[in-house]
Amino acid sequence: MPTPPLPRIACFHGGGSKSTIYQVQCAHLSKLLENDFQLIFFDGPFTRDAGPGILPAFRGQEPYKSWFTKDDTGTELGDGSGYDTTGRDGVERVWKMMEEEDRQQAAQGRAVGPWVAAMGFSQGTRMVGGLLLDQQRRMETAWEGEKVRAKLRFGVLCNGSGAPMESEIANHINFENEVVKIPTVHVHGTKDIVLPLSRHQYDTFYDSESRILYEIDYHHAMPWVKEEVEQLASLIRQTYKENL
Repeated sequence: MPTPPLPRIACFHGGGSKSTIYQVQCAHLSKLLENDFQLIFFDGPFTRDAGPGILPAFRGQEPYKSWFTKDDTGTELGDGSGYDTTGRDGVERVWKMMEEEDRQQAAQGRAVGPWVAAMGFSQGTRMVGGLLLDQQRRMETAWEGEKVRAKLRFGVLCNGSGAPMESEIANHINFENEVVKIPTVHVHGTKDIVLPLSRHQYDTFYDSESRILYEIDYHHAMPWVKEEVEQLASLIRQTYKENL
């Protein structure tokens, strides 16, 4: 009997980074999870300067990418818009990127496992929150009869800050004081300059009944110490098994 394809985790880099850099930053974690999950890395649509911690290690790997841009007044577009004129180029665009990954694999005759989670670092955590919140809202409201594009079971947010990316549904239904109830694992670096913002993100946008906090003695970086990467891998496996 052929081996079933592994479940997949959609991965989102930080601001001023890119998918190939995030792959390097997650190399040890990917190796530990290689028998459990397939990690798929995506690029943000906007070009910007290098983000925190990218230089000098990744010098010369331009263009660096972002998931957000600003309008003419310098105000961030919190729904990820600005890439095209559809008005649905933020969270909706990311769902479509995941669907396109499915189509590409199918065109090559490859079986793919289900999307079961999203993981992000720094700005990429806002993509994780945006996908989870969009899925949660669609499941609760069956908005305009649209399907829930995937059934993400959990999220992993590493050294994050900021609110979840808003999605199209928020323009049509008023969701006040809503938090992400889908299970999440949060990694915070106790020496990270954005730690206060990470704690605000954790306390403000994620339900206390379904979130797990893992603190490490790091600056603004993905875990790299062997024991700490192993602990994160264990938390990911555990969270998945508890939410099958």
